[in-house]
Parts: sequence; structure tokens; C-alpha cells
Amino acid sequence: METYKYVIIGGGLAGQRACDGIRKVDTGGSIALVAAEPHAPYQRPPLSKGYLRGEEGLDKVYLREEAYYAENGIQVVSGVRANGIDPAARSVTLDDGRTMGYEKLLLATGGRAWRLPISGNDLPGVFTLRTIEDADAIHKVAKKGKRALVVGGSFIGSEAAASLTQLGLGVTMVFLESRLLEPIVPEDLSAWLHAKYQANGVRILSGATLKCLKGRESVERAVICDHESHVLEIDLVVMGVGIRLDTELARSAGLEMAENGGVVVNAHLRTSDPDIYAAGDVAAWPDPTFGKRLRVEHWDVARRQGLRVGGNMAGEEKPYTALPYFFSDLFDLSFEVWGDLTSWDQTVLRGSLESGSFACYYFAGNKLAGVLAAGRPDEERKPMQALVRARPTYEEVAARLPDETFDLNTLIE
Repeated sequence: METYKYVIIGGGLAGQRACDGIRKVDTGGSIALVAAEPHAPYQRPPLSKGYLRGEEGLDKVYLREEAYYAENGIQVVSGVRANGIDPAARSVTLDDGRTMGYEKLLLATGGRAWRLPISGNDLPGVFTLRTIEDADAIHKVAKKGKRALVVGGSFIGSEAAASLTQLGLGVTMVFLESRLLEPIVPEDLSAWLHAKYQANGVRILSGATLKCLKGRESVERAVICDHESHVLEIDLVVMGVGIRLDTELARSAGLEMAENGGVVVNAHLRTSDPDIYAAGDVAAWPDPTFGKRLRVEHWDVARRQGLRVGGNMAGEEKPYTALPYFFSDLFDLSFEVWGDLTSWDQTVLRGSLESGSFACYYFAGNKLAGVLAAGRPDEERKPMQALVRARPTYEEVAARLPDETFDLNTLIE
């Protein structure tokens, strides 16, 4: 049995950053990184944006040059899936028959793209968008003038629809929610985004259900049901309907699981087993800002947690306290979000949607929960984050926020 001081399961951003974190503290301890996909560790945001459109190469997708791993004594085992953990023996079994021993183990297993369980979901020309192979396959068939159906009105669906439109395809979006990005943005912002998409030629079918897909050698038609059933002639489908967490290893190892489906970790990202850690999409951690356990499927959380958990595995023992953050690019709109937008009941707008420079402040239970910003001055970025951390009440700040001449720093105690 091969034995390593550190074994990392997961070839995404959290796994690679954990290597960085370990090496900042421990320059010599042996590291093995097990990646189920046949690639060196890579990040996913470019797959729905520049890489999908053919504007960026794999150098923008891979996280490190190949030489980095050899130079830092990191054994990358790619194209192999871990299929079991024995916590008592501190060992991991791989699907190629090998067994790896560990002193410290990290689960950065992320998730797998989900397909709607409908007839025709496996026809050629029906894709998900989660891996390099997914993006390559979509780009290969995405020719100008073709008709694409994007299923899902959240971020991955919205980003894919924008990129396919920019490639010259005719794009229709279909989703069950009543409006675009419904869980995340208020009605006025959703309506503004809807108009932007329509102005770029995207047809939006909200409040509708994809019933089935049909075709002979590849997908040709989609049956959509809103108030009545109708048929769309299509050439390709992208399903952006979320992921299913890859937590089978954690469950089989008997680790404590959270109600939100994640793996329970403490402030140091350690699981219920003191020698096993978790980070990224699967980790449910106690967030100090909001006083509850969060689990976030976004790039920055994987990036920051990976670095922090690597340091902790190597002995630092520092808590993870970063404010949740994510970003998205939709056509010419780039926006950032800080905080927790899983639950909110009122918003305050600073700036204007029409100008493309605005910040939407979200309140939940009368306290500031987060902010979504686009095109705001750089000097507002830090006070935005500080305000979310401070969590002032609606009464304390709502009247001041819309006044763009008012210095946000004065609201921070």
C-alpha cells in the first residue's frame, strides 16, 4: 500500500488550492491528489464563458502548469475514482484496485451535473455543462444559426445562454420559475435582465416545463408545457439544472452529514473524523457572519476553503471566516455578490439599472444579508463587504444607501 502524509480526493479548485495551502506550511510532506477526471486540476467558471466561446484556451482552465506538481512533490493520480474510505485503517481504495494510506485526508469531491429524468435526455446533442469534455462537445456542435435550448434559469443556464447567443445561435431558455434568476434577484432586476436577454435575441419561456426530447439520430424537438403543450424544433440542448453532490464517500465512511446535504465540518474544516477534512461544494461549515451552517457552490468558496484547509491539515489550525462571495458574467454585465442570499425579504437599490452601475442590498429578518453589485466604483467594494459583515438593520441604513453621494464608510462602526 502506498502511504502519503496527505491524500486529497478531488481534482477541482479546492483540491488544488489545498496543495498550495499544505506547501505554505509543510514543504516536504508527501501529497497525493486523486482526480476522477483525466485531467490535472482545473477550474470550471471559464467553461460556460470564454472557453465555451472559443476565446480562451485550456491555459485559462487549468490551475497550474504541469511542472508545478512535480516540482512540489505532488503525485497527481488522474482518471481514477476513489470508491471507499476505511477511517480505522486510514486508507482509501481506488477503482483501479490500488489502496492509499493517509495521515490526513481531504474530501473535495464537488458534484456531478444532473439531467432531468425525462424521455430523450440521453439523445446525442443533449448536454450538461460541468466538465472540459462537456464544453468541448457543446462548442463542436454549436454552429452559427443553429437552434439551442437551454434548460434552467439560474447561473449556469443564464451564462450558457449568453455564450451560445454570442456564438451566433438562436437560443431559447426554458425554466420552471416565474422569472430569470428568481431565487437570487428581486423582480425589477429580473425584469431588467429579461429585457437584456430579449434584446440579444434570447427567447425566454418562464414558468414552463420541459416534458420530453425527441429525435432520431440526435435531438430534433423539445416538447414544452406551460399552459398547453407545444413543440420546439432544436439542434442541441444544454441542461443547466444544478448538480448532485458527490458525498457517497463521506456517507460510507460514517461522517456526520448536514441537513442541506453537505458534509458537516467545524470552523477548521475538519469533519467528525479528526483526520478527515472537507472543502468546496460539499462542505457545510459554521459561518461566523450569519451564525448558521452554510454550504456554497461557488468558485471563491472553493478557492479560499482549499487554501485554508491545506494549511490546517499541515498544522495551522486557523478558522475559516471568509465572507461568501461569487461573481457572474452575462453578456456585457459583470456582477459580484457578497453575503448570503439564500433567504431575503426586501432590497434597497443604490445607483440605477439603466446605467449599468448599481448595488442591490438585501435584507433578511430586518438585517443586511448581502449585496449584489455591478459597475460600482472601486472605493465601494470594501465598505460593501464591511457592511455585510456588520449586518446593520434596515432602519439603520436603508434611507442612506440610495444616496450615491453618501460615503458608505460612515455607516460602518
